[in-house]
Amino acid sequence: MKNIVFLSALLFGFASCTNVTFVSPQPEFLSPLSGIPEKYQGEFVFASNDTDQGVNIITETTVNGISIFSDSVVVKTRGNYFYINLLDDKGNYELYVFKQIAYLNYEKIYAVFPNVKKEKLHLFNIIEDWTCNNGKQCYLLDEVNVNQFNLLVNSSFDDEKIELKRLN
Repeated sequence: MKNIVFLSALLFGFASCTNVTFVSPQPEFLSPLSGIPEKYQGEFVFASNDTDQGVNIITETTVNGISIFSDSVVVKTRGNYFYINLLDDKGNYELYVFKQIAYLNYEKIYAVFPNVKKEKLHLFNIIEDWTCNNGKQCYLLDEVNVNQFNLLVNSSFDDEKIELKRLN
């Protein structure tokens, strides 16, 4: 439990970048992993030096010391995208999306924070909305299909992303 608090605190600084949570782990159309692929394992820091978020460690079965076999963390992958779903105190999932671009000796990893834009609200099944701590309007989404999920991630990737650096 102490580790989930640490992980949540680590990613909490970036929670203000997103305005959505989910009823179930995302993407719904993928099964959870029983082991994290090697290409996503290692020690990572956010490349921007203006945040003091520390080192994030991902192993075959843990994210910052929290087992992927617990209910608190659900991880999924598709292509070059790695998804970390964290269970919040309300029983909903916060989603953190990581995109890896790698070839030869080149590697870039970006953290992406899904957001629903006001003009796209009608496209989603919103079951609850509230004003977040940062003053943004936040939404709880349910039954997110493939097209909705891709729209959510791709439009967020264009707007807000933070680069990560691999330490090892």
